[in-house]
Amino acid sequence: MDGSKVNKNARTIDLKANSNREFFLIHGYTGSPTDFNNLGKYLHDRFNANVKIIRLVGHGEKIESLDELEYKDFLTHAERELKKDIAKRRKIIIGGLSVGGFIAMQLASKYPVKGVIGISLPFEGRVMTKIITFIEPLIVKKYWKKPASKKEIQMRKNAFFYSASLLGLRVIKRGKKEVEGKLKGIKAPCLIIHVLNDKIFSVKGAYHIGRIISSKTKEVALLNHKNRINHNPFYSDKHKEIYKIIGDFVEKHRLF
Repeated sequence: MDGSKVNKNARTIDLKANSNREFFLIHGYTGSPTDFNNLGKYLHDRFNANVKIIRLVGHGEKIESLDELEYKDFLTHAERELKKDIAKRRKIIIGGLSVGGFIAMQLASKYPVKGVIGISLPFEGRVMTKIITFIEPLIVKKYWKKPASKKEIQMRKNAFFYSASLLGLRVIKRGKKEVEGKLKGIKAPCLIIHVLNDKIFSVKGAYHIGRIISSKTKEVALLNHKNRINHNPFYSDKHKEIYKIIGDFVEKHRLF
């Protein structure tokens, strides 16, 4: 697609370091590389690591650009970019948010990464999410404004993301089916982070994934707070806590 149409706040983030360490991060459906807030800079500074957060195909343009794209399109794009950095002989930790987490898990089952991180994996929908997924083909209105607090809106002022798209439920359904068959192939150290009071996807999915993967080193970290935390916790009061959870996991298990 024409790169000139891409919003400047949705472009790939590529932070360089004088090392062969790399964090390869994948954003969610209707998101962008800015989904991770300042996580990239934190990891770059703490570990002297290269950080690449790619813009998945179709993102950063009009929301309609996503309508004809499927899970396999995003997976293929991410895999192509990952292989470029593997060819550079980099030591790579791969991670992803939401659907991006599915992609990260699937690629970790196939390639020799040093570790894998999944945040807010949409594996187990809550009751209302399941109902909406079931009746989605009958719902005419496909795009809905994402609920956000004033603080979150302020934090996202330089970020790019679309409205919510019900078509994403189809992407999630396909992604879940594909990744579920690959989980046992994950042998790299694995960190799964989930928001305890995520209103869309249940923490049960995080535990389910943790039980299936073959890695001997795996942790499930839960975020809990008296205030409302959205599906994307990087734009909540807990964002710096998440940075530290990820950084400490990498350091504790000597992934680099």
